[in-house]
Amino acid sequence: MKYVRLLCISTVVAIVTTGGCLRTRSEVAVKPVDINLNITGRLEVVITDARRQAAEITGEKPKRTVRPEDIGLPPVLKPTSKVAGPDARRSGQRQIFSIVPVGLSYVAEVRSDRQAQLIQQMATRHPQIEALLASQAVGESHTGVLVARGSLSADQQAVIAAENADRMELYKLEAAKKQTTLDEVILSYYLARLEHVNKGIWVERYNKATGSWEWFQWDR
Repeated sequence: MKYVRLLCISTVVAIVTTGGCLRTRSEVAVKPVDINLNITGRLEVVITDARRQAAEITGEKPKRTVRPEDIGLPPVLKPTSKVAGPDARRSGQRQIFSIVPVGLSYVAEVRSDRQAQLIQQMATRHPQIEALLASQAVGESHTGVLVARGSLSADQQAVIAAENADRMELYKLEAAKKQTTLDEVILSYYLARLEHVNKGIWVERYNKATGSWEWFQWDR
């Protein structure tokens, strides 16, 4: 089975999580994690909701379709069966049905109160994130978080820390809901975000020759 090294990056946050990468430390820690790249059709299940949420957060339709092979990864294998998440009614939380337009059709997504709150927070913060990406002060990492690529003010660092904390919490909620790995959720959201970024934004792709992730400016 094919594996790559996914760099798990922590940043400044105001909360503590376990089993993930976020810590209440100011330094950036890099921890390698092995990721199984024999991704199945399950990824398509996860990325469907990730795409809806990306459109909701940005307030825009995607500019393009991005597939794993567009960033140097193997193509998604054909699904052999449908993968369904646990019954939302068992979560003990009030569920929110979000009707999001996809092309000419409308699809209902079951969403918990906390997921809805996280998405709303990211939508409110999006203009600041978009400005930081446009200035090339930060880049979109394959680890699912924003990474500084230049000097940031204290206020900018706080914005990035809050965004990354919300993202990681959303990833964990999605992984639990869909009964899939955190790795596949992170990759799905990364692909969904790349469908919205403008040209010139710093992003990462996997270099098969060197076996590492490399920064480049999005040119599609």
